[in-house]
Amino acid sequence: MAAGAFAVGVVGLLLWLSGRDEALDTGDKLASVAGAVIAFAGLVTSVIALVVAVRAGRSTDLEQAADTLARLVARQWEREADARGLTRPLDVRWTSTSRPVAPAPAEIAGDTRVKRLRLHGTVAGLADSFHQLPARQLVVIGEPGAGKTSAAILLTIGLAERRGPGDPVPLLLPLSAWNPAEHDVEEWIVHRLTVDHPSFGKRGVFGPQVARALVDKGMVLPVLDGLDEVAPAGREAAFRGIARAVGRRRPLVLTSRSAEYEDTVGGLGVPIGRAAVVELGTVHASAAADYLAAGVPEGDTRWAPVVSELRDHPDGAVARALQTPLAVYLAKTAYTSPATDPEDLLVHETPEAVENHLLDAYLPALYPRPDRALRRFAFLARRMARRPGADLAWWRLFLLLPGPHVLVAATRGAFIALAYMSVMTILMIAGSDRDTVVPIAVLVVIAGVAVGTLGAVLGGLRGLVWLGVARLTRRGEEWLVHSPRYGFVGPRTALGLLAFGGVMGAVGFGINGLVERVAVTWLEVAGGAALGATVVVNIGFAPRIKAAVPVHPAVSLAADRRIALTLGLATVVGLTFVFQSMTSSVEQMWVAVVVAFFVASAWPLSCAWVKFEIVRFWFWVFRKMPWRLMGFMEDAHRRGVLRQVGGSYQFRHLRLQEYFAGR
Repeated sequence: MAAGAFAVGVVGLLLWLSGRDEALDTGDKLASVAGAVIAFAGLVTSVIALVVAVRAGRSTDLEQAADTLARLVARQWEREADARGLTRPLDVRWTSTSRPVAPAPAEIAGDTRVKRLRLHGTVAGLADSFHQLPARQLVVIGEPGAGKTSAAILLTIGLAERRGPGDPVPLLLPLSAWNPAEHDVEEWIVHRLTVDHPSFGKRGVFGPQVARALVDKGMVLPVLDGLDEVAPAGREAAFRGIARAVGRRRPLVLTSRSAEYEDTVGGLGVPIGRAAVVELGTVHASAAADYLAAGVPEGDTRWAPVVSELRDHPDGAVARALQTPLAVYLAKTAYTSPATDPEDLLVHETPEAVENHLLDAYLPALYPRPDRALRRFAFLARRMARRPGADLAWWRLFLLLPGPHVLVAATRGAFIALAYMSVMTILMIAGSDRDTVVPIAVLVVIAGVAVGTLGAVLGGLRGLVWLGVARLTRRGEEWLVHSPRYGFVGPRTALGLLAFGGVMGAVGFGINGLVERVAVTWLEVAGGAALGATVVVNIGFAPRIKAAVPVHPAVSLAADRRIALTLGLATVVGLTFVFQSMTSSVEQMWVAVVVAFFVASAWPLSCAWVKFEIVRFWFWVFRKMPWRLMGFMEDAHRRGVLRQVGGSYQFRHLRLQEYFAGR
């Protein structure tokens, strides 16, 4: 109350002084000194207020942050395990690999007396076996479809559940999204932590500094899935970076296809630290038979011929085809409907024929229009194959466009120009008589095409400039990728920011009136208030994101859209009022609106949501994807084709992605 009364008094005094010549004459020196003092005080107060707004409620307790992250990780991957049907996993066993890719047994055991180390167990017990390793370093390899990602998920859940005080938090991350040429592995882990868990982001209750501290102090256990999914040209660099980051002491879990891992270690001649290397075995025919026969209604005997074939001929074509968890999942999915007959599998004479049949039958079992679904997944898979490191995170989808940075900038420039022409059209037609409406409309359409083209060209040039800057400064293209923004400030904080910005803007305009010796009108003071409020809201809109639940892609998209539209509207309205207060001309209101819109389009509408809208526009125009792109991906996740990793989607398995890319 006292601060508000003081602010109102200051504004009133400035108005009174600026409206009287004698007061201006006698207060000239006072105005100069007071202006400098108030401006400096306002600047200091602004900085303090924004810093307090950003850091209010932020915790720096690393143990608390680690405990919170462990709960988030466990909840995230428990949900994904349910979605992938891992609550009743297949009986997959693993043993120490015989490939020449592991350190000496004495190195792994930390005991020179150990000459041989033969580890073995089941995927369900992998977490217990991991805790028995002295260095807590493990590499899991296997053939395509052997269940490496499923093993990583179950291991992550198990480690999170068994985590004791001071133990590191398992953090499962897909290496397919990492470009080792642009970021070292620790920097990338911090980035993924801040994006996948917004409570560790810029607006989070912990913040990126805590995320960095957790990684630097070894309080995060990286579970890195899919070394083989790193582009071949960067795989050795990725391996070296991982080995250098963990050394011989820091815990690590890494998964990879067997052949690719052996080639990488063989090419470098050095294994990772003291990591034990275990290899996933094949699914035994009896285990596959038990899994396929379970979970069906009583009296449903459709699987009986296949189960008999698996038990009677464990080395037959069907048994060899169903030696991986992926193949068993495909079979179970393809023949879920009572209208299907699993006995169709028995007509194929080779494992390859059985696998191809299961892949072909997968989408028809999930979608009523499988041909359309196949075209869409094939499009995404092919675009991802052409751009290593790409994934289906909604804020990164624009990278699948040809020349993404230039095309997005050109499209935005064209839309801005067309919006400008639309405003002009409405205003010009509104002020014209009936005889001139049609000629003016035709002229505006022609001008709109020209202006839209010019906007696209200028936008494309802008994209080229920023791309050049990113490459010259060696920041990489990731520098041009906007991460999603989350959350809002509460009503009380929002009103406080608006009031603070308004008062500072009004005081600034009042000081300008004193210094320039001109009378300041109420309209100009209101314009100053609007300017101050606009600036403070855009800079200081700093909500605290509480660590409640793991983020969902649709939720993060909606949050980014809501913030962009709110800040965009605040910017347009605020700046329109500012420009209008300067001219005091109703006839030039449209100029103020257009200028404000251009400013808003540069910031804050230059964001992840706008890029997502652009990419789905182009995908829809060329009939590659539906307009409801996010809904399509959500539906694919529910059906099991995609998996969710943090706030993004990926194909369930690399083998599926490869199959779609080849269609």
